[in-house]
Amino acid sequence: MIAALLPTKPHRNLVKLAAGTVFVLGLTCSQFCVGDSYVFSAPPRETAEDGRQDYGPIAAFLTKATGSRFTYRHADNWLSYMKDMREGKYDLLFDGPHFVSWRVARLGHSPLVRLPGNLDFVIVARNDDEVVFDLTDLAGHKVCAHAPPNLATLTLQRQFTNPVRQPQIFEVNGFMNIFAELLKGNCRGAAIPADLYATLNNGDTKGVTRILYLSEPLPRQAISAGPRIPENIQSVIRATLLSPRGLVATKRLRERFADGKYMVATDKDEYQGFATLLNNLYGFGW
Repeated sequence: MIAALLPTKPHRNLVKLAAGTVFVLGLTCSQFCVGDSYVFSAPPRETAEDGRQDYGPIAAFLTKATGSRFTYRHADNWLSYMKDMREGKYDLLFDGPHFVSWRVARLGHSPLVRLPGNLDFVIVARNDDEVVFDLTDLAGHKVCAHAPPNLATLTLQRQFTNPVRQPQIFEVNGFMNIFAELLKGNCRGAAIPADLYATLNNGDTKGVTRILYLSEPLPRQAISAGPRIPENIQSVIRATLLSPRGLVATKRLRERFADGKYMVATDKDEYQGFATLLNNLYGFGW
């Protein structure tokens, strides 16, 4: 009876072949299969195709470096990006300090690497303006700026705590265009990065405008990781993004936002307290 239950020689050969195949597949999977899947995203400042070119190489690099699958997902618009962020649908994000700070406080994110240097902004007016002499005079008047949640615009709005005494945001796309609209007299103020203003306030335009307000410096854009990504994988992400191979993967991002400068390591302490810039945006208030 026992002999009848044992496989015949041809069947024993098939069993050995199957076992060998499983063994080989196991070795292949241990080398090439990935573990958990994570979603990487960034604000929709560009087209979906440009987003894939900027961020796709980073996702592919992290997949190889960590053994987990990272997929870049492009948001259709700012509203969907912020909604999905609040709902924790993204695991890894690259964006500004106000969003990073909010995720640290509300979603348990950890900033890993950031662009070097700081961000600060100026609110400026024309020198020949006979109505606006200080920042508070902008209440009720048009200020040329990007639409919220642009950080320069939120910095402006944060200075006006009375909801009925806010400037009117005259939406303009591009900081150079914002400055040009101010010079044309289409608004009484403008919100601009301080370093760009130093460049624009030159030549024929030097002395035509004056600074009403200079903001405190903020750390620049960062990549933060959500709590679904284990700490050991977060450590690998930080280290590999700062490695020579990581520099290649982040090349387009760094050239676009930091003139090619290398990213630096960061942590939660650098991004404390900036979430309040989002208080007036739907879904972000405390």
